[in-house]
Amino acid sequence: MVMSKNPVRVLLTGGGSGGPTLPLLALAEEIIQQKNDSIFLFLGSKGGPERQMVEQAGIAFEYIPSGKLRRYWSLRNFVDPIFILGGGIKGFVKLLSFRPQVIVSAGSFVSVPVAYMSWLLRIPHVILQMDVRPGLANRLMAPVSHALITYFEKTANHFPKILLKRNIGPVVRQEIITANADHANERFGLDPEMPLILITGGGQGAAGLNNAVMPLLKHWLINFQVVHLTGTEWGKNLEPEYSDFSHQHYHRLESVHQGMGDLLAKSEIVFTRAGMGIIGELAVLKKDSVLIPLPGTHQEENAMLLQQNKAAVFVSQEHLEAEGINWWKNFMQDRIPGEMGRRLHQMLPDGGTKDFAKLILEIAENSSKWN
Repeated sequence: MVMSKNPVRVLLTGGGSGGPTLPLLALAEEIIQQKNDSIFLFLGSKGGPERQMVEQAGIAFEYIPSGKLRRYWSLRNFVDPIFILGGGIKGFVKLLSFRPQVIVSAGSFVSVPVAYMSWLLRIPHVILQMDVRPGLANRLMAPVSHALITYFEKTANHFPKILLKRNIGPVVRQEIITANADHANERFGLDPEMPLILITGGGQGAAGLNNAVMPLLKHWLINFQVVHLTGTEWGKNLEPEYSDFSHQHYHRLESVHQGMGDLLAKSEIVFTRAGMGIIGELAVLKKDSVLIPLPGTHQEENAMLLQQNKAAVFVSQEHLEAEGINWWKNFMQDRIPGEMGRRLHQMLPDGGTKDFAKLILEIAENSSKWN
């Protein structure tokens, strides 16, 4: 741990869901371990879940207006440019008042005006691009960014103009690295002797995942206990027989704010969407996973790449709904316990959080801004 006369000031921006937020919080956690007088400010969206997550981590949070550039017809296309302009103005003011030496974004449209204001002020801006295929927000920020951090080398080919490119392992919280299955048994009342299936839908799309997996519960509960993180849309379009389902080894929770790492450590198989935030955590813990990507999104490419490398199983939500029981029987016949988790860890090795924090500190300390 290093202390200096002048603390490093880092501005983090992103949000809209937990996917881009948690890696930024993991980065801040590791930067503090390496340089404990660092100061942070997080700029996020007004209505997203990131405010609670950021403030629980002890980091100052402020929202800025944000809009979305849609590639389809919507009345919001006429209104959102006003919000984007407002985000740029407020972002500019916040940069002048906070005076960061480096800015780190992990996607989302709330980051775009901040990136362009950082370019005007000559503050280095760094993109964390976790997914295989970059989203529009990161592509818009690329021309004004100093560095690009990716999980997959092929992803960097989408960003030809970035000054500095670096490929690293997953950026995860210390809670994941130190996760303990025994703690999950105690916290969630689990049977220490029974293997666990964990179902987690993430910040969006949980309703479709819930509907797809519920018919499988009676088959799972023969040999497994199940923890089901339903999200806030539990019961939406769900058959009554499933909405009231109960079993001594079925634990239904809306979400988990404390102990998620322990729950992942306890799990033998994880059913999840295919965002790279959760996939990175599964890689660190070497967990077997079944990926059910949010239909029609970049998650499908994440899942496809991992399946091609036998690091996870990719099953579409539609197929799981239609053929779930037969699919499960075939999956269990073919499965070699732990093999997918080991391959996933080989694809996404440890050390990403430390490497990322070290790079951000180097960029910040070499920045001449505000000196």
